[in-house]
Amino acid sequence: MKIAGVVAEYNPFHNGHKYQLEETRRNGATHIVVVMSGSAVQRGDVAVADKYSRAQTALENGADLVIELPAPYSCSSAERFARAAVQLLAGLGENGVSMLSFGCETADLPLLKKAADISAELDDSKYVRDMLENGVPYPAAVAAAAGIPAIQAVFDKPNNMLAIEYIKALKKYAPWTEHLAIARSGADHDSSDASDNIASASRIRELIRAGEDYSAFVPKIIEGEPFLIENADKALLMRIMTAGTELQRLPDMSTHLARRFINTRETKCELINSASDFAELFKHKAITLARVRRIMIYLAIGVTSHDLFDVPYGRVLALNERGREIFAACKNAPMDYGTSLANLEKLSSRAARISELERNAVTLQQLCVKGSPNFISEYTRKIVLSR
Repeated sequence: MKIAGVVAEYNPFHNGHKYQLEETRRNGATHIVVVMSGSAVQRGDVAVADKYSRAQTALENGADLVIELPAPYSCSSAERFARAAVQLLAGLGENGVSMLSFGCETADLPLLKKAADISAELDDSKYVRDMLENGVPYPAAVAAAAGIPAIQAVFDKPNNMLAIEYIKALKKYAPWTEHLAIARSGADHDSSDASDNIASASRIRELIRAGEDYSAFVPKIIEGEPFLIENADKALLMRIMTAGTELQRLPDMSTHLARRFINTRETKCELINSASDFAELFKHKAITLARVRRIMIYLAIGVTSHDLFDVPYGRVLALNERGREIFAACKNAPMDYGTSLANLEKLSSRAARISELERNAVTLQQLCVKGSPNFISEYTRKIVLSR
């Protein structure tokens, strides 16, 4: 048995994701565990489809076990996102995941490992901190500090940055795990182009928003109405326009940014007709639009900087017979895994808090429809089972 781990959002699951799972099998994996974002995703948005339907599609296309990456980790920075996902994989123990498979623009593993080492060395660099304070994005700041052209090129791509964070997290939490770097096939991350039957998730979401046909790029189209965050715009605006002292408790929110947040809201209110209007007015050279969107999601679902502790449990969304074999091989797993949220949240006060935040994220997602929302309790959801 060789168990591989994959970290994903599947927003939505597309042919490029299927290709990665197939390549992971071709590279020796007999069983595949996917850690998948729940209802909130890293770009400061909600997933376009329900997490159980996304988990089912993953199971139908190569995954054996799908474990939820809940809020606040799923809508956090690349470093926190990767660290939490790796913790969920490492929690199966040394008899569990022995290989992490990740897609990236640069499939040169020695180069990625070198970049990860440099990134770790520069985490506390004053030079990097000064550049960040002057508005330089983190990848560019680290790349400039590294001063090595080949390394700088690696830091320039978003999936490479996630790969680097996975490698760093594995070194800390699961040093027994091998790395499998799979070059992205077809369109680049966030690209509007398509190659054969592969398009980026961003391009597919554009087609979904426009009501256009995207069936050529996915093994299965989304059933029912997609969740689009603009449909919950009034709810988001309510939180933005009334937020007060809680702003300074948000992750990634300094005193200076909290003041800018309120100043933007108060002095430019006549220009704010939507949450996206506010985001465009609030961002500036020292804060990217993606970071602003994450701050807005934190505010909407109630995340504070104290909520980003180690992941307290693993919630199973879907599994097949091979998924059951994974748990059989990991009887002494150091982390608690289960299907019942009611039971998992009783493990500790931290577990209860993560359950609360994910339930808040689900509620926000369920508001993101054109008509009346269909609220479904997280306590009554049934996992996806397959042979």
